[in-house]
Amino acid sequence: MNPIYSRLTLNRTVPIPLYYQIKTFFIEHIQAGTLADGEAVPPEEELCALWDVSRPTVRQAFSDLVHEGYLNRLRSRGTHITRPKVNSDFIQKIQNYNQETERMGLVPSTKVLSLERQSAMEEVAEHLSLPPKASVLRLERLRFANGQPMVYVKTFLPSSPYADILEAADLEKESLYQTLEMHCNVRIGKLTRQIHAALADDYLARLLRMIPGSAILYISTVAYTEGGIPFEYSLASYRGDSYRMNVELCSRNGPF
Repeated sequence: MNPIYSRLTLNRTVPIPLYYQIKTFFIEHIQAGTLADGEAVPPEEELCALWDVSRPTVRQAFSDLVHEGYLNRLRSRGTHITRPKVNSDFIQKIQNYNQETERMGLVPSTKVLSLERQSAMEEVAEHLSLPPKASVLRLERLRFANGQPMVYVKTFLPSSPYADILEAADLEKESLYQTLEMHCNVRIGKLTRQIHAALADDYLARLLRMIPGSAILYISTVAYTEGGIPFEYSLASYRGDSYRMNVELCSRNGPF
């Protein structure tokens, strides 16, 4: 058990409910980082004994924390620390990750895991309208917000004409789209995206600091130039416990 739990002293002389004091304790330490994202929470009965409170008191605190996004419960895996979901307009706006993250008041960063040329798999060639086994550039990145891993993304682009430019670029500091626009005169005409729910395997869970089997949002994207030519195919895995995708729909004729 994390020794931080023994620091909670419940004040039974004030009119503040005990469950609320427990809830506040969790929020303060999650925000301070002393309770780390993904860390297992001790069983309820252990905390009840430690704090000398009833099980319903702990359960009420946990229920609120789960509802507000600070705890995550997985069947047979217990309760774990998490963080409130980030509201994202990613699926309805053309913007790069840095722009999206900064707009939400967070600090973005990127780690390039790999960058290599390879023969296109059938799926990749089909989405990029390339001949079978054509040469493509495969870019693998891990994206962070405030130092927390949020998104793992694999990106494929035709080797010609992009590979030489991107291999020379610092893609941990430079935006992929901005680099392509500046050096290759590529401007995005449209994006198509598909979204479905998936579960994190061991590799993905390790990268995103999640429990294997945790929920992720899996988003595939094809980007087209203004001339309608596909130039990017990406597969992104967003932490399901940290992202909430927003969509705004409007009637052509105005409000209903």
